[in-house]
Amino acid sequence: MFSRIRRNQNSNWLSIAVLTLTIASSFAVVSKLAAAPLPPDADKGIKSTSLGEFSPTFVGPAATGCASGCTLLTGPFLSPSTAPGSSNNSGNPAGTAASAGVSPLAQSAILPRGPKALPSPVPPRPGAPDPTPPTVNCEPLGPGCDFISSSPQGAFGVKGLNAVDSATQSTNILGQDIEPADQGLCAGNGYVVETNNLGEVLIFNKQLKRLSPVIALDTIMGLTGIGWSSGGDISCAYDYDNGGHWFFTEFVSASTEASGGPFSGCFAPTANSCYEGIAVTVGSDPYGPYNVYFVSADYNPAEPGYPYLLNDFTKIGVTRDAFLMFYDEFPLSGSAPGFGGGFFNGAQEFAFDKKALELGLPTQINGLPNPLFNVAIENMGLLATPDGTCFSDNTHHLPGFTCWYQDIPAMPPDPTQYDNSHGGSGFLLGSLDFYGLGDTRIAVFDWTGLRNLNSPNCVGCGAIKFGGQLFSGVNYYYGEGFVAAQKQGLIPLGDECGAAGLSVAVPPATTPPASCPEGGIATNGDGFTQVSQAQNQLWGAVSTAVGQSYWWSPTPEVHQGAAYWVIGTQTFDTFGFFTLTSQGYVSPKHEDLEFPAMAAGGYSEDDGGDGKAVIAFTLSGNGGPTGADHGGFYPSTAYGRLTSDSNGVLNSEVNIVDLGEAPQDGFTEYQGYPSGTRPRWGDYNYAIFLPWSGGSIYFATNYIQSPNCKGKAFTLTLATCHGTRDGYANWGTSVNLVVP
Repeated sequence: MFSRIRRNQNSNWLSIAVLTLTIASSFAVVSKLAAAPLPPDADKGIKSTSLGEFSPTFVGPAATGCASGCTLLTGPFLSPSTAPGSSNNSGNPAGTAASAGVSPLAQSAILPRGPKALPSPVPPRPGAPDPTPPTVNCEPLGPGCDFISSSPQGAFGVKGLNAVDSATQSTNILGQDIEPADQGLCAGNGYVVETNNLGEVLIFNKQLKRLSPVIALDTIMGLTGIGWSSGGDISCAYDYDNGGHWFFTEFVSASTEASGGPFSGCFAPTANSCYEGIAVTVGSDPYGPYNVYFVSADYNPAEPGYPYLLNDFTKIGVTRDAFLMFYDEFPLSGSAPGFGGGFFNGAQEFAFDKKALELGLPTQINGLPNPLFNVAIENMGLLATPDGTCFSDNTHHLPGFTCWYQDIPAMPPDPTQYDNSHGGSGFLLGSLDFYGLGDTRIAVFDWTGLRNLNSPNCVGCGAIKFGGQLFSGVNYYYGEGFVAAQKQGLIPLGDECGAAGLSVAVPPATTPPASCPEGGIATNGDGFTQVSQAQNQLWGAVSTAVGQSYWWSPTPEVHQGAAYWVIGTQTFDTFGFFTLTSQGYVSPKHEDLEFPAMAAGGYSEDDGGDGKAVIAFTLSGNGGPTGADHGGFYPSTAYGRLTSDSNGVLNSEVNIVDLGEAPQDGFTEYQGYPSGTRPRWGDYNYAIFLPWSGGSIYFATNYIQSPNCKGKAFTLTLATCHGTRDGYANWGTSVNLVVP
């Protein structure tokens, strides 16, 4: 999710109002059935074990969603087109700031002053020393240690959204800055669409020429008209079926923006106020019009924590038959804890009838559930894991530790990449580092029989199954809470922090420094954040600490890198089990990377086939102990090419496409200093292949678009530094194109 800041009229540092919601990154699964051995990938030393196959938690009409008396999905609510010049396009022109220089306090006086924080929903974790990270050889050079090239090698990028766009859009009436800048990307029908918190959308053509102003997702979903507000965690997808349709999803709160948005509603917590919005275009134009549906997180009164349940970190995908949606479920009220009192109910997996969504069918007819609009639900909190259950783990015997979490649906780019075996299949990937101590296991899950969602009243849905497989002995990964470095530079907000008297002296110094110290870049944890499906493979990566070994150093340099896996699905189609095609590490020499995302091309040469793929990420660093790379890199957009069996990026080279211009200098770098900070960065990046575009892969990351200013040019207002940043945030994004 995100943090939000409110400023006071006098720009007093101490009046920052923040909400920080952390993503649970210490949970995971096993099935109700006994595990059965499967043929190992002997040549790779990998063991694979069945997690079993079982019936979903619920199948039936989507307007029901649980055993009785429960309403999961409502809609559709028609929202008009947002095309340029239409009356419904209420976003500001991209790159402009209608409220530049205006203190937002005048608009937010109805809110109580002072800090606003939501306690972390992550359960307590056992104290333990950090594990030893995996190590790659840099001298002599080995797989997983990579040179950094300033050449984009055929890729190019353009500036996307930034903090000014977010804070000054017309529906952000309080003028609030948001961190992190969670970013989504989708492409199809000749368009490329970027999405971001607080719910902004930009539309490009496939040459990345900007076609639209900044469009508010509040506008797309019609939230203002019903008195609701947007809350981030935005995703988008394009699906070619039924004439082509765009999906936009985000967290929605049943509270007004004027009252504080989700901070006065769901996050408060207020009962029955957390929703997921799903906007589906009526046709193949991303401008809409849209049919909007709302998924209630509190649809099931039998769920622990009802009616204070939060739908966190939603991600989406499609199959031939289903619109797949995932979120992690957290009870927000201490009086209504989750499974076993652990304040977590596990990953929630939904498979909605995709055709019904794309045709705009109503969820109810004459007050009764529409029998032609069905859903299958798997509450993964009810599934055991190799290390226990949501009620108690096998090591510490505490609730919530080993729920399955962050199990991400795979997204195929076009119908040629669907898997239609076993009556229509869909896939997910999940990591298993439940304790933050590192792991050598990953899991792949499968929906089967999804075509039965099209059966009236879900009469055939008994054939829908949910299953899984565990890979053990894969490349070790560990990245829990690691903060990556960035190059030293101007930090005017950090200077304001010092001017407010919050900087501290380091003994034996006696004079406090003028500025609070420059912070790092958050990497969150070692869970998957995006999964791509192409070439009969699943492609996914996680963050991990990596030790870089140099001949002249007695100890490895520890940096943030990535571990990735390519999972084969053809054996699943034929024999019912998955195989590990390849795995590898990515680690730029002396530097760090954040939030890796992968995408692969199609089957043919024209579509960029033959196993070609990219891994994209933010690159930052301070050059390590030797100050390499002239002191490192400000947060930049970078990528590497790879294939399904390359065991790392090709030529051991990562390429910078968009060079960062300054350090991250947002409020979460200093909030809480000196007692402790939690810097935030975009919690996920995206990469997507666009068919019939000459083999193009598009990717989007966060980076710092413009240099920071200093002195009188910097003020604690919107659109400071000549309109290039806000006083309390300077994040930006890029949208990029490469033919792998």
